[in-house]
Formats: sequence, C-alpha cells, structure tokens
Amino acid sequence: MELRLLGPVQVRVGDTAVDLGPRQQRLVLAVLAWDVDRVVPIERLVEWLWPGEPPRSATHAIQVQVSNLRSLLAKAGAAEVAISTQGPGYRLHADPMRIDVHRFQRWIEQARGTRDDRRKVTLLEQALSLWTGPALADTATPEVRERLCGGLAETRLVAQEDRFDSLLRLGHHHNVLGELTTLVETHPTRERLVCQLMLARYRGGQAGHALDMGRQTRAHLAEELGIDPGRELRQLELAILRNDPALDPPPRQDPVSSTGEATPAPSLPCDSLRGLPAPRTRLIGRDREVTESVERLTTGGARLLTLTGPGGVGKTRLALEISARLASCFTNGVVLVLLAPLSDPDLVLSTIASSLGIQDMGGRPLRETLQVCLRTRHTLILLDNMEHVLDAAPEIGSLLDAAPRLTILATSRAPLGLHGEHVRPVEPLAAPAAIDLFTERANQASPVTEDFDPLVVDAICHRLDRLPLVIELAAARTRLLPLAALLGQLGQSHDLLAGGARDRPHRQRTLRSTIAWSYDLLDADEQAMLGSVAIFAGGWTVEAAAAIADVDQAGTLELLSRLLDSSLITRQQVRGTDEARFTMLETIRTFALARSEEDAGRARHAAYFEDFAKTARAGVEGPGQRVWLDRLLSEHDNLRAAMRWLLDHGRLDRFAGIFVFWQLWVIKGRFSECRRWAGEALTAADGSLGASPRAGVLAMFGVALYGSSPGEAVQAVGESVRVAKQTGDLATQAMALLHRGYVAAWAEDHETAELVFGEAANAMGRLGWTSSLATARVARAHAITMLGRHEEAHRLLVEIETQLRCQGGPYELASALNYRGLVLLQLGEAEGAERVLREAVAICDRLGASLTMMYALDFLAATAALGGRPERSARLAGAASVLIDRFGPSMIVQFQQQHRRTKATAMAETGQDKFDALFEEGRRMTWDQVVAMATSA
Repeated sequence: MELRLLGPVQVRVGDTAVDLGPRQQRLVLAVLAWDVDRVVPIERLVEWLWPGEPPRSATHAIQVQVSNLRSLLAKAGAAEVAISTQGPGYRLHADPMRIDVHRFQRWIEQARGTRDDRRKVTLLEQALSLWTGPALADTATPEVRERLCGGLAETRLVAQEDRFDSLLRLGHHHNVLGELTTLVETHPTRERLVCQLMLARYRGGQAGHALDMGRQTRAHLAEELGIDPGRELRQLELAILRNDPALDPPPRQDPVSSTGEATPAPSLPCDSLRGLPAPRTRLIGRDREVTESVERLTTGGARLLTLTGPGGVGKTRLALEISARLASCFTNGVVLVLLAPLSDPDLVLSTIASSLGIQDMGGRPLRETLQVCLRTRHTLILLDNMEHVLDAAPEIGSLLDAAPRLTILATSRAPLGLHGEHVRPVEPLAAPAAIDLFTERANQASPVTEDFDPLVVDAICHRLDRLPLVIELAAARTRLLPLAALLGQLGQSHDLLAGGARDRPHRQRTLRSTIAWSYDLLDADEQAMLGSVAIFAGGWTVEAAAAIADVDQAGTLELLSRLLDSSLITRQQVRGTDEARFTMLETIRTFALARSEEDAGRARHAAYFEDFAKTARAGVEGPGQRVWLDRLLSEHDNLRAAMRWLLDHGRLDRFAGIFVFWQLWVIKGRFSECRRWAGEALTAADGSLGASPRAGVLAMFGVALYGSSPGEAVQAVGESVRVAKQTGDLATQAMALLHRGYVAAWAEDHETAELVFGEAANAMGRLGWTSSLATARVARAHAITMLGRHEEAHRLLVEIETQLRCQGGPYELASALNYRGLVLLQLGEAEGAERVLREAVAICDRLGASLTMMYALDFLAATAALGGRPERSARLAGAASVLIDRFGPSMIVQFQQQHRRTKATAMAETGQDKFDALFEEGRRMTWDQVVAMATSA
C-alpha cells in the first residue's frame, strides 16, 4: 500500500488506485495522513474542510466520510492502513514510510546529513521524484494548500537548490541548464537559483548570457522588491568578468545508487527504456578484455566492436561489464537490445526501436525513423546474440552511417562482416580464473563450504575447456556430488558423448557434453519441465510454465527451483513488480528443445497465449491498464512465437484472436510489424479466415498502413466495417468502427470521423468496454474540435475526464487531458490549458507514452507562446521536436503544422538567434528534465 499526497491524493494497493470518493473525503484522509499516528480533532478537520463558515452538519458529515474511507480501504485490501476513533478525533495508523510526504521529509533529512555530493544527489532525486504535481492537487483549494503545504513547497524548492549545488560540484553543469532556466523563470528574484544558473552558463561557454542574467536579476530585485542583489551574486558577477579559475568546472563524477555504486547519466527522451541488468555475481578473469574493449571504444576509434566466440564462453556477461564501465562516457547512456528471442532478421530494427522507446507509426521506413532519432545522439547500443539474425547486419551498418556519434557493441558467434568492424575474440578462461570461478560458484551453490583441492578443480576445469557456462553448470552440482565423484562422472559423460558429432569443434562438443551431463543428472520430471520451458521466447512466469508443462503451480515452482539450483535456468528481475519470471541461455534452450516433444509443447504454448491475450484485452479496459500494458511488453516475444506457430499451421482464426488487439500495436507503436503480420494473414487466408477475424485483421491492417499508403488504408478499414456489419457481432463492429474513425481523422475527414467514432462509442458502451469507450469518445471530441465546435467539445471532454478519474485507464485520461488542453487553448483559456496539460505530461511520464507526450509538450509550448512566455515555449518546442523526429507519419501532418506555428510565434518574440539557442537547449534536455520543466507552473 502507498498513500500519495504530493500531487493528486491517491491510495494505491499494488498497481491499483483505490477510488477514495469525493474531494472533501479525500481531504479528510490527506489531513489524517499528514499527522499519521497522531490524533486529529474533529474541529481541526472541520476547519480544513470548511475554512469559512462550516455547515451545521459538518461534524456528522466528517463521521460519514471517515466511515466511507474505512469501508473503501478495507474493500481494497489496504490492510496496513486503519482509522481509529480516539476521543473527539480520529487517528490514522500506518507506516509513515508508506506515505510519500513522510518519505520525502526523511530523504531530505538524510541528504542534509551527508557531505558526499554523489550520495546527496541520489537522495534528493529520490525525494523530488515523489512529487507528481502540487501537494493535494485535486483535493484542497489553493488557500488550504498554501496553509497546509506552504512550508513543504519551500522545502521542495530548497531541496532543488541543494541538488543543483551538488550537481555543479560534480561537474554536471550541462545537465542542469534546462531545469535551472525553467525554475529561474518562475522565481526570478531567488538569488541562489540565479547564481546557480549563471555558473552553469559560464561553465558551458556562455559567459555573456551569464552576465545578462545577473543584470536582469538586478532589475527584478529593484523593481519588485526595491533591494540590491546580495553579496554572493555580486561576487559571482565579478569572478565571471575576471574569468576566475575558481569557476572552472571540476572533473565530472556521477551520482551513486543507494548501494553506493555509481549510476549512469540520465537518458534523453529517445533513449532506452530498458536499463542494464544489475550483475548478481562478480566477473572473474576478464579484466584485460574489459580494459582493452573500453579503450577501443573510447580512444581506439572503434564504433562497432563485436565480441565473438563459442556458446558458453561468456560474451554477454563480458559485454554487460564493458557497457557498465562505459555508461558515463556516453551522454545519452547505454541501450541494451536483446535479440535472443528473435528468429526473423526483419524484426531486428523494430526490437532496437522498442528498446530505445521509439514508437513505429508507419509514416516513414523504420530505418529512417531510427536514423533521425540517433543522428545527434551520443549513445552506446549493446546488441546481444546477433549470430542468428546476421542477415540484419546491413541495417546495423546503415544506422552507423547515419549517426556519427553512435557506437555499437555486439555479441555474436561470428563477426557481422561490416566495414570498419573491430572483432574481439573471447577466449576461454585462463587456468587461475577458471579455478576461481568454479570455487566461488560451488561455494554459492552449496550450504556447506568445502575445502576444494585446487588440483582436482583444475582437472575439472581443464576437462570443461575452461568455458564459463559449463564451469558454472558443473559447480552447481557440488551440492550433490563430492569433488572427486564429480570429476569421475564428468569423465564418463565426456567419454560417452565424445564419440559422436566428431565434425563439431572441440569446444562445442565440450559444451554440448557438459549440458548433456547436467541434463542426465535431472530426474524425469525435471527433464520434462526443462523441455517445456525451452519453448518460451523471452522468458516465462510460473503460471505459464505450469500451463505448458501441464503440472500444478506448486509442482511447477518446485521443479523450476531445482532447475535454478542446477544453473540451467535463471531468474529475471522484472522492474516494478514482484512477479517471478525466468529465462534460459540460448545454448541450453537449443539442447532442451532437441530432447523435448516440441510440437505438442508449442501447441499448448499457442493456446496459453490465446487465453492470455483474451485476459489482457479485458485487463487494459479497467483500472489495472498500466499493469497489463507492462505484461504485454514482457510477453511480446511469446505472443510473436504463438502467432508464428498458428500462422504456420493454418490456424488463422486463432491467430487473429491474438493479433486483433489494438492496444498491443497502437499504444506501444509497432505499426510496421503489425502491417507485416496482417499482410501475411490476409495473403494466406484463401477464404479460410472467418468473417469476424477477417474484419479485425483488415482493421488493424488499415491503421498500420495509413502512414505509408493512405488510399489502401481507407479501402482496408472500409472493407473491415462492411464485413463486420455482416457478422452481426457487436464487438467486431466496435473495433472496425474505431479504426475506420482513426483513418478518417488522419485523412482530415472530420465529419466522417465524428459519425464513426460515435457509432463505435455506442457499441462499446453496450459491451461495457470502459477504456476503449473512453478512447472512442475522446477521439470523437477531437473531431468536434477540428470542426470548430469548441464549447461542445470542451463539455464532452470534461464529462469524459470526470468518468475516467472514477474508472478507466491512465492512457485514455492522458489523451482526454491533451485534447481538453488543446480546446482550452483555442478558447483562449491559457491558464486552464496549462494546468490540464501539465497533468497529461505527468501521466505520460509514468506510462512511457511517448506519442501522447509529444502532443502534450507541443500543446504546452503553444500555451506558453500565446501566454507571453516565449523562452519557455522555445524550450518545450525543442523537447517536443525530439519526439517528433521519432514519428513523422503522415497522420500527424496537421500536428506538425501546428508545431511550426508555435515555433514561429515564439521566434517572433525572442528573435532567431535566441530562439535557436533555447530550442537546442530543449532538445538536449533529459527526459526527467523535460518532465520537470513541463510540469512546473
């Protein structure tokens, strides 16, 4: 359970937000949480709820609200929270660290107590990240907020200043420019902020701008407060004029994590959404390889380095270590791209795009979208397991040609064969390192520490060709076998298997023999489970493994635990969830599949993910939408594998049952891949695709096709609606109409869009589809906006927003807020537009919804331009342009026209040179900096 007050008041149980009822009821809970574990008299609650003249029934009203809150919290399963009656008041019983305001204050205190700037930055960033808007944003009036939270707002501002001081001492002057500029605009007479911005600009080679800032601040102080600047600002101006060496930037250092390890620099909006996994064990015996590779990629001129070697030699682990060492050397960080689950080289670019957070909306070739996004980025991309998709190597070369600051580190059993490629063969471990690895892993595996004879360990490692993977497999067995017995069994197994496959390289035979030996030590149930889970692509859950293996969940968990102990599978860390998820190395997967009943397993796998898609479809319609979107992302490779099997076996209707899932393709932006699947299914159908599935596939095909072939897209969605209406199936008609509406809107046929979205909404309302209904209604409201009926559109959007706050998904709420902001902008209500758009940005940040964020940022830029804040507008437009580079399909042509108008308005106020500098400043900002700027008042 988590109680949030720093922004809209919320109680979250897991990923589910509890509906806390009306505003005053939420305020009661907020006041109790503010004074957690202390009695709050009813009179005080009355004072907060009715600052003026309270009604005669005020006490009774609060009693009712407390009773309602108790029921809501109990129903939601928030067992860690209770409200008790104590005398003439109430007391909230909860762990203060589960309430964000108390966590904020605790981390601020810890930050003030440390002199280590790196640690201080981490603590302050943790604290500041808790804020999602003004405290009690949707609950208290501005007057009540000021009385209750005014001191906290000042604490937040001081914490921001403390963080800037530490970052400047750590040499991060470039990273703080955007945030500081925005804050100084909001607080032009706050001298500490002004001095920090002046110093950052001076260190960034903008001494003239720094001095201009000093002069502007003198004027503000004189006009608004009637005072002169303080001593610190005057001394800084003098030091800048003298080019004082004391102002020179210190060597850059990165902040540290909570464990004390250095953390990489923040990523820009088009950078990775998938960070490097934290190593669970130390890397042994690879210091020379790491040092040489780092030198090649920094001072050695290599832009493409491929680590080659046989399976099991440790290429991936080595590449991860190299990447971690290099993280701080690349301004835009490191992006990990996992290629092992792929079998189709055509999916390599889309997998890179997904890892970068790029949505492929089909308006330009994905290669071109990636080239535009990476062109100015200083990024390292780690491509892991390239060997089975080497046909995609020319695409990798095209990215390197287009992006001069891009560097690629690849792992592969064979070189990529590209011009300029540096190849670094990875050899087996040297004898001392092999002994060290075996001993460490054996001691980790066994609860009883054994004094291993180094000579016996060396003999074992020698027999295993000192390959790290097979050493770890053998070491895991020391919990069952004494060392001498292990050596004996290895000898027998190796001799037994060495007689076959003489044409294989010796090391490959050693690897296969050791895996076979480990496999033979499993009992029949363990072997069956290993064969079952080998079918998964990209990992699996306990529930999924139980379904494929046809074993109950308790038995599955026990078998997976034994395979984990044998080092044949590994557990994955899934960010933001406690869900147990597992995977295995491709070498072991290939071996296990050869020993399993693969066809039967793949049939069960396809059936399981058909059911998963149905459940997910229902899940994204409700308040758990974000959880289900994350699960769809985790299972995307498995969904691909299931669709592939169903298509290859002619099960076209069942294929469509997974494929026709618009959130899977639209929200995450995978239009090129969607188009390929749909085209293949329609080509293979030959009349065998049922009417409802055909309508769904045609609808998806049309939406994915519009960016590249608008005319064909219109035909496809038109045919989809025609077929859907013949089926008489309401769900099929609803989805066909929704996609027909999208295509009409993109084609600027807004009359048709309004009509069709209305039909879709009627059908979805009858079906009880909460989130899809909201999607259709928001889209219809936008069509009404484009037809010039702004007041009508605004009334509709307010109604939709109110309903979504009670029930519905955050993605739809962000869209509704975006379009409401646009309508308010067109109605001339800039202040209201700014408020709702800031909230839209906060939601998009939590979802990672880049396309919706693009609209929100640009609408905010337009609001700032029309509101007389051209500098803010220029920076926001620059930040939005980074996202625009990632899309560019013809369906957002109208949006791009508005983007150009916003830029022209701001440029007219600032002048070309200043606008260009501010615009570029916005483009260079990190994602977090953009969000901080956009959500600030």
